[in-house]
Amino acid sequence: MKRDNLPLEITEKNKSKISMALSIITLLLLSLILTQVDKAFVSADKKAASKKAREEKQSETEGSQETATSSVNILAAGNNIFDDNILLSGQADAAAWNYDQLYSLIRDQIGQADLSIAAQESVLTTDHNLTSGSPVYSTPAEAGTALVNAGFDIIASATDHVDDFGSEYMNHMLEFWRSTYPDTAVLGVHNSQEDADNIRVIEKNQIKIAFLNYTFGSSTGSAQNEQPFLVDYLEREKVTNAITQAKSISDCIVFLAHWGTLDNAVPNEYQNQWAQFLLQQGVKVLIGTHPQVLQPYHMLSDANGNEMLVYYSLGNLVSGAQSSPQLLGGLAKFTLEKTTSGETSTVKVTSSALDPIVMHYSENMNICNVYPLAAYTDTLAQSHGVLAIDYYSTMEVSALQNLFNYIMNLPVTPSGGLNLLDYSFNPDTTLSGPDGSILYPGEIESANSSDGSLGTLLQVMSGEIPVASQNLQTE
Repeated sequence: MKRDNLPLEITEKNKSKISMALSIITLLLLSLILTQVDKAFVSADKKAASKKAREEKQSETEGSQETATSSVNILAAGNNIFDDNILLSGQADAAAWNYDQLYSLIRDQIGQADLSIAAQESVLTTDHNLTSGSPVYSTPAEAGTALVNAGFDIIASATDHVDDFGSEYMNHMLEFWRSTYPDTAVLGVHNSQEDADNIRVIEKNQIKIAFLNYTFGSSTGSAQNEQPFLVDYLEREKVTNAITQAKSISDCIVFLAHWGTLDNAVPNEYQNQWAQFLLQQGVKVLIGTHPQVLQPYHMLSDANGNEMLVYYSLGNLVSGAQSSPQLLGGLAKFTLEKTTSGETSTVKVTSSALDPIVMHYSENMNICNVYPLAAYTDTLAQSHGVLAIDYYSTMEVSALQNLFNYIMNLPVTPSGGLNLLDYSFNPDTTLSGPDGSILYPGEIESANSSDGSLGTLLQVMSGEIPVASQNLQTE
């Protein structure tokens, strides 16, 4: 039978089947196309989301790498030592001793700093009957109150006179500070081994600064014999361990050293060797006290990229000294700047200065103040009590300025040796070496020590040694 002659019903059925098959194929094709399109859109969305995530992560990374800086301005003052005449100056009212007037003319400078440091030379006592002004020192606690009122935040107590009266006085002093002024950081003296092992770190303006305070020795050595933790002495192993600990918990270290030869403006070899060692250890700023006269300051550096600002001696802050060069002191001022990029931070000294000050006392002690040299006058100088004590002293403003210029320009030759770090202090004011050899502090000198002797400084002030116009060293 020919297909052309198929019945109409069969023909229609075949057409229907064909149409249905075509529809199914079309649907399948459309479904496949839609699936592929959907996959394409999903893939595009995933790519866009991934790209956005990468961009956000990159943005976060770039944000975390942005450089941030912060800074701290620090002021430091030298020996705060109350001789007999200074003790009398605060006793106008027998019932209430007060020494605020001593610092009234420099209070603004102290307050302008973020942190301020003073070196309290002697032990403090709350018993007026136990005060002493020389040759051993015990100072009324009102002197500590005056330091706090003046704006000092940190008290460096590791000195050669802190144990003049033994451990009992030192423990009473620490109790005074902790009970009366708990926010004041007291360095260098401790009432327990636990306290001695605790590094003092102060955070200011997002910078963590570790403060360490050590002395070359003490006048009696009694503290070391009674309880070794009482006073921090300059001993290589002890200092090295403290610096290592300080580095792990701080951004930088400020080191306060009680050292040097009395009445000499030239740093001695002991100072030079310790300065070299502390530079190598990564100390950022080194501040010296003890000589009772000013010494130069400068920036030390080494081949390893270490840099350290050194003030070899700030002279006296308050004293009843009886020679004019001992009455010229200085306020160290420097800025520490921290730069942070990501997880890395560095600290450097961005500025430094030393502002000269004059300790003035009149013959009858009715005027007794620390003056900025810039505010001191010849009228005041002519009434200075030292002129009635010491024939060789002169106090003219120009003479004080000449002395400051002379000292600031004295050359300091860094030491290449470290052998004196192994010497330890003995109670008889000597340094003993590991081989049993003895050195007296006055014998540990630099080659040009005569240039800084008290006699030379008096000659500078009198004009016998002319001081040429010199540029003050700046950092």
